[in-house]
Amino acid sequence: MGKRKIIMAVIFSVLFFVGCTGRQRQTTYVTETAEYFGTVITITLYGEDEESLKKSIEHAFDECERLESICSAKLPDSELCRLNQTAAESAVEVSKELFFLIKEGLYYHRLSGGSLDISIGKMIDLWGIGTEHARVPKDTEREALIGLDGCKNIILDEEEQTIQYTDKLVQIDLGGIAKGYAADKVKEYLIEQEHIGSGILNFGGNVMAIGEKTDGTAWKIGLTDPQEKGELYGVLMIKDQCVVTSGDYERYFIEDGKRYHHILDPAAGYPAESGIISATVIGDRAILCDALSTTCFIVGIEKAIEIIETLDGVECILVDKDMQYHCSSGFSQYGFTRSY
Repeated sequence: MGKRKIIMAVIFSVLFFVGCTGRQRQTTYVTETAEYFGTVITITLYGEDEESLKKSIEHAFDECERLESICSAKLPDSELCRLNQTAAESAVEVSKELFFLIKEGLYYHRLSGGSLDISIGKMIDLWGIGTEHARVPKDTEREALIGLDGCKNIILDEEEQTIQYTDKLVQIDLGGIAKGYAADKVKEYLIEQEHIGSGILNFGGNVMAIGEKTDGTAWKIGLTDPQEKGELYGVLMIKDQCVVTSGDYERYFIEDGKRYHHILDPAAGYPAESGIISATVIGDRAILCDALSTTCFIVGIEKAIEIIETLDGVECILVDKDMQYHCSSGFSQYGFTRSY
């Protein structure tokens, strides 16, 4: 299993009825959990053959490990970290996947008006949120890194498949899209397996459904209450889609009585303060929803909904600091009900 840390493996058998014939059939679901991308990933698959489901989940985790070795900004021997070490000196040839991810990151940077910025790895390291070295940087430290618009200093050569930085302060961090990309790739593999009827992938809060529930109904997805740990803010319904949430309650530290969360506004070099405390995006592609949830959190309610309304197939629900929610025009299709 390599470095994989399997936390839980639970196998259940359940009975359900198929169609109107009353014919009873047995199906099995397998749930396993592991750690990748600095978060807990849980995969639950439904089908008729227990061993085949277990093998598919094992392969899915192998894929997570492979992708983490490419795009992690935290693993010192990842392909991305090697790129960050040398790309300011000369153009570096990279794998097709890393090239694709960085190209996508630059697209989302433009789409977000600069709010989603993959070039601020040094700023992220400066804050260290989510590590044992988390701290509030000095103003002089932050000011040395803000206002650079580092994405303009990332040069992509499509023909040679190389990447170069024209500023030594550029350091790419794909944390805003890597989990989403991994979820998409894992789902892509799983839906090709004929023995899998349906399933749920939970990549640290990025939830992706494979098909629908075994009884043909939609999956019920709970949205975490941003202010009450362990409670639900509400529930929505999806089939074969993904739900991605960015919130100020996920990773943070407290210094001198103030809480500092991990979603940084590149323009300020400081945790975003847009009035949103939770931003959820629903769509077909997890990488897009991942990027958009972060973008929405940073830009605020009005701009966030404006961006969402320009895109087909995605909707959002945003929770403000007063715990009121705001939705895009097509969000009602997901049958959202608030828990209180």
